[in-house]
Amino acid sequence: MKKILLTALFAVFAFTASAQVYVGGSAQFWRNFDANKTQVTVAPEVGYVLSSDWALGISLEYSYQYRGETAVTYSNKVNAFGVAPYARYTFANFGNVNLFVDGGFGFMALSSKSNGDTVNGSAWQVGLKPGVAVNLTKNLSFVAHVGFVGYTDCNNKYKQLGYDNPFGENGFGCRVDGSNLRFGLYYNF
Repeated sequence: MKKILLTALFAVFAFTASAQVYVGGSAQFWRNFDANKTQVTVAPEVGYVLSSDWALGISLEYSYQYRGETAVTYSNKVNAFGVAPYARYTFANFGNVNLFVDGGFGFMALSSKSNGDTVNGSAWQVGLKPGVAVNLTKNLSFVAHVGFVGYTDCNNKYKQLGYDNPFGENGFGCRVDGSNLRFGLYYNF
């Protein structure tokens, strides 16, 4: 029994000695002047590199949306807090540039205030996020996510009131546009 326990412990230490931890995050800002809408998202992140191709990570997100009053809608403010675990697969390596795809899901709890009324809801997504990482130094990487392929939705009460899903438009599909870019920096230990 001691030999098995010692062997297992040695295997864990050998596995973690070759692994690498990274911390960082990303931020996103979008302003639509025509619709008087603003969205700001901050997403700190931590990950664990398993091999040269695979990593596991989790992102904690805070998103704030403001929509000003128009002839059709009242003004509202939405605060959203979420979590998004993922598995990252690096499929191409060109020196200091890596192309990867994050596969995972995300969940957000939403709270919206409009004209004194508060509406709580939830939003979720499942899918793939392609990206690129540029290793600026041995320990610092610039990372950009450039789209989303998958499914996003939010609860019915929230949808009926016409509030925006912080993950993007509800439904299934592929989104690669200027409103879906996210930039970040990672520090690799």
